[in-house]
Amino acid sequence: MNRTLKWTLIGGCAAVVVAAVAVSASRSRFGDGRSPEEHRRIAEACLSMLRSPLTNDVDIATDDPRLPEIVRGLSPIHIEIMPPTDVVIMRSTAPSEYHLSRRPSDPRTWVLYVGGNGSGHSHRELLRITID
Repeated sequence: MNRTLKWTLIGGCAAVVVAAVAVSASRSRFGDGRSPEEHRRIAEACLSMLRSPLTNDVDIATDDPRLPEIVRGLSPIHIEIMPPTDVVIMRSTAPSEYHLSRRPSDPRTWVLYVGGNGSGHSHRELLRITID
């Protein structure tokens, strides 16, 4: 095999490997630095807020002692509770938003999303739970 053909094949193989790694990295699951257990606790806290007297408040103070500890620990700057389907926790740092929402196609399924994380995507799913 001549030398030019050999280097062309090696270069082509290297390009395929680089492209495969790039595609794989771009499809990797986003992490916000929290564990799956913390994501579950955030989702459960959001569900508890949907079922609490907080839903009667128009403005929810971010340091309100009725807020679950894990929510206060996120250092929220604004919280929106939209019964019976959504809770949005906005933050000043990345990720800038946690959003728990009920699936329209299955009212028992809830999804915790994260947004504003600098990944180039508006929202990424962190957790999906089913509540009976």
